[in-house]
Amino acid sequence: MPPPKRVGGSAKAPAPRNKQGLRKGFGLTDWMQLLRASPNLAQRQGGVIRRDITKEEVKQHKSIHNGWMILNDKVYNIAPYLHYHPGGADILVKCLGRDGTSLFMKYHPWVNVEGLIGPLLLGYLKPEAPEDEEEESAAYIAPAAQQVKDGFAVPAPRPPAGSKSSGLLGGNDEDLSEEDEVNLSG
Repeated sequence: MPPPKRVGGSAKAPAPRNKQGLRKGFGLTDWMQLLRASPNLAQRQGGVIRRDITKEEVKQHKSIHNGWMILNDKVYNIAPYLHYHPGGADILVKCLGRDGTSLFMKYHPWVNVEGLIGPLLLGYLKPEAPEDEEEESAAYIAPAAQQVKDGFAVPAPRPPAGSKSSGLLGGNDEDLSEEDEVNLSG
């Protein structure tokens, strides 16, 4: 049976993928063998996994021989993996010294990062403390209890964790009227 004939319009072939060919010995199985055989690919020299790596420190490591990258707030020395990347090293070189999470999630959301480059983990990105958070929690004043039309008092919302509010309702307990005390006691 002959193939069906196309009716109208021209069929356009899909664009070819921009895939790089890997050199012999640089495939996924070769990478996995290297991970098993090399105890110090991350080049930590036996050091512990750090929890205080800053973005400024990561920016200093952007060469192909000492390239760090941030993925999901974890810092990896991906220099050993560059030439094993199926898309070529050039793509990863653009992310050296930077946060590559969004680019990684765009093209590889299904990839298990820990299984692929977990042994290259250097540490965790130091969280940046928000500047205004302390001022907001210190200045928090709890609102007074709100009255509902049937006469029951609705408790004020809880203050943010770690804030210091004075008294049960955010003011002085001496300022409570007799009616407020009755509504609060039950």
